[in-house]
Amino acid sequence: MPKILNYDKFCENLEEVTSLKTFGKRKFHPKGLFSEQIFGPIRNYTCQCGIYHGVSKNGGKCSECGVDIVNSDERRKRFAKIILPLPVVNPLFYDLLIDIGGKNLKKMLDDLMKNDKSVLCITDDEYIITQDDATMPKNAKKYDRVEAIEVLVKTIAEDMLAEGKEEWKIVIDNIDSLLLDKIIVLPPDLRPTSKGAGENRQLMDKINRYYIQILTKKQIMKDTVIDVSKDKSIYYTYYKQLQKEVNELCIRILEKMAKKEGLIRGNILGKRIDFSGRAVITPDPTLNLDECKLPYLMILEIFKLPISKRIIELGKFKLLNKAIDYVDQCIDTNNHVLYKICEEITDGEYCILNRQPSLHRLGMLGFKIKVTGDQVIKIHPLVCSPFNADFDGDQMAVYVPITEDAKKEVREKICISSNLSSPSNESLTTIPSQDIVLGIYFLTSDIKEFSEVVDYNGQKISWGLAEFQKQLPADYPIAEQPVDKKRLIHILSDIKNKYPKEVAIKVLDSVKRLGFKYATLYGCTMSLEDCEVTGAAEMRDRLFEGKELREQLAAVSDKNVLETLRKNFKYAKTIDSGARGSWDQVKQLILTRGFISNFDGEILPLPIKHSLLEGLSQEEFFYSTYGCRKGLLDVALNTGISGYLSRKLIFTCANLQIDEIEDCGTTDLLEVDVTSERKARMLVNKYMEVSKQLVLITPENCQSLVGNKIYVRSPILCKNPKVCRKCYGDLHKSLNSRFIGIIAAQTLGERGTQLVLRTFHTSGAAVIKGQTDKDSMMKQKDIIGDLAAVSDLLHKFKGRDYVSIVDKLFKVYDKDIYHVHYECVVAQLMWKNYKKWRLLKDRSTTAPDYYSIQSVPNQESWILAMAFSNPKRAILQGILYEGRYSGIMDKILKGEKIT
Repeated sequence: MPKILNYDKFCENLEEVTSLKTFGKRKFHPKGLFSEQIFGPIRNYTCQCGIYHGVSKNGGKCSECGVDIVNSDERRKRFAKIILPLPVVNPLFYDLLIDIGGKNLKKMLDDLMKNDKSVLCITDDEYIITQDDATMPKNAKKYDRVEAIEVLVKTIAEDMLAEGKEEWKIVIDNIDSLLLDKIIVLPPDLRPTSKGAGENRQLMDKINRYYIQILTKKQIMKDTVIDVSKDKSIYYTYYKQLQKEVNELCIRILEKMAKKEGLIRGNILGKRIDFSGRAVITPDPTLNLDECKLPYLMILEIFKLPISKRIIELGKFKLLNKAIDYVDQCIDTNNHVLYKICEEITDGEYCILNRQPSLHRLGMLGFKIKVTGDQVIKIHPLVCSPFNADFDGDQMAVYVPITEDAKKEVREKICISSNLSSPSNESLTTIPSQDIVLGIYFLTSDIKEFSEVVDYNGQKISWGLAEFQKQLPADYPIAEQPVDKKRLIHILSDIKNKYPKEVAIKVLDSVKRLGFKYATLYGCTMSLEDCEVTGAAEMRDRLFEGKELREQLAAVSDKNVLETLRKNFKYAKTIDSGARGSWDQVKQLILTRGFISNFDGEILPLPIKHSLLEGLSQEEFFYSTYGCRKGLLDVALNTGISGYLSRKLIFTCANLQIDEIEDCGTTDLLEVDVTSERKARMLVNKYMEVSKQLVLITPENCQSLVGNKIYVRSPILCKNPKVCRKCYGDLHKSLNSRFIGIIAAQTLGERGTQLVLRTFHTSGAAVIKGQTDKDSMMKQKDIIGDLAAVSDLLHKFKGRDYVSIVDKLFKVYDKDIYHVHYECVVAQLMWKNYKKWRLLKDRSTTAPDYYSIQSVPNQESWILAMAFSNPKRAILQGILYEGRYSGIMDKILKGEKIT
């Protein structure tokens, strides 16, 4: 069992706060709550007299005012104490006792704490609390006031321990901490004060008010003529007031630790750091994939020290301070005289770019630094996809690694060249889009200028295809059809999987240059006149000839309609290439807006017949607002919900890691019903059992699994504290990380947020898939409903087992996410008696308890429980159940090595 803080020893050498006054002669009172003599100086190495003593006198003390000559940071570190006039019950110990002893113990303690007539009577075989002298047992020992509380708790604890209830040992071991005769005063920088408007007005943290109230009570009792300790009723009058103040102070301190702005999340887990910057991003097609350009002025600030050192080496200055002042002057005047030195200093250096919100690991990537005179960060166009960035004002943060270990990690693990595969499904992360896709499609399609047949490696293909083929490895199979976005991504992904990463990066850069070149030559522009299609009005009238709503919906969604549009629309290549837009948008633009859905996803019976090109009537325009408003509402209301879900997932899975151990040896297997080709693809890299042998599922053999039930090794059933490699599968080889739980949580969380944001772009237009029920109002498949379903799955588990939870999660997300990520999340939800179910020796005969993602962080980490839930409860759980609290965050904050 853990030992609670030795309160007396901690307070032994602390200075005492005795004065009610906070200010005295315009300065902090020397014995008050903000004393410079007790807590240290307000300004660095400057005493209360106003004399700056300098760093050289560090550790000394001013002979006049008695203030230590130290850094002002001490005011965040130094504690003090207030000695109480009466001992009170420790609020946390009281809650601990109630947690163990229940309502009966609470009733007895409250009786002794609040009723001045209560007396504890103890005989050889019983203890009772009475308020009537007549009911007192003869020859009983009698106790009252706080002494009675201490004796009662000790007696009960000893009796319970004798009955084999081990949790009471913590009470006996720490009985000295039950009563407090002093309280700790927090450092003043954690409970700030400031002068308000008007004379003698102060604005201060609530914690200070409780300290002042306690000091006031102490002063009143000191000035009281009557001896408080002799008169029991007066004693209880003061005792109850003092106990209440101490309780409220404790609650306020715990509140200060918790929540978003609390000390843990706001100051420890979310610190601002040096050597970082922030700027708007723009594309630069001239960059290589692993490069970015940072603004000259930002580099002067971030690399100020090495630049100053280089200036001294060149003989421009002799003193470092003078060189730094010169760099500052260049920043203030935007003087580019140090441009060459910046290029020299940053040569071979790496930085980390981060675009918020960081929904997954690819939101933070490493790049080689180049310098630009512009005041923007310039990035390679192909990294937009992993960052989910565009160039409508997006900003990125820059972080520069300082130590050699950090630089090595950025080069080898965080750099974009090491992250071409997505952790969620090993797909290509640097996906080409828009101009690049259009240029490649334009070059390889049947346009007259590029259709000349040429001989390429013994094969007759068009000149355009040959130009494209030259960018690929010489032995790569020749494409025989126009290369649209889907085909281009397939080719680049195939090269990424089959060739060294250096070859893949070279191909990506070559394709980028080629795409931009021919997109520029194509010169695609748009005009309303060119959007018009002959006969569109007549075609539209035919669509709405049907009398029933279902007939009209079927006509609007008919493939023949889209085929007619494809033949007559002048910008068909833009859409067919996959560069921009969809045929549904074209239909709304030049044919008809069709049917739309309202806020609830119900399709409105009145169609919007006119197209956007023709313009809508007033009535149609009013109906159209439903779709737009729904998109805006969904984004506003549900992005926060999705973000909250992501955060909870992260902290639920934070401690799940993969081990170096190859096989834990478990014989338990997870049953998976492979109902579709997509599910088969998402099982790639897992190990399944075939004839009692483990076989790796690969892209080549996965399709043969469709329609079968298979049995796979799973993190849910791994017997190792850290998941073994056979249970996780071979995906670990491309992750560059052992924190598989966080990767799984990011994968699910990122997709959830993207689902919400994508609603905004659909504008509520109805898209019908499959048959609808004739008797019911037709409803759209709404991703917000999916979000609610995911939330429900991760919070409520009645009637579900781990097989059904994993399967349901897979169906709801309906995305290309490896099956193992769902398994990792579910593995973290399964507990039994404060232990992970999968690690129990008797798990085959013990059913797991499923904890919601709201509760799991409390089970795993002291720090996470303190920061994200009821801090008092977290402390009590930490005291009672030592050994559960060994999370990653805890080790980071303790400075321990993460193993």
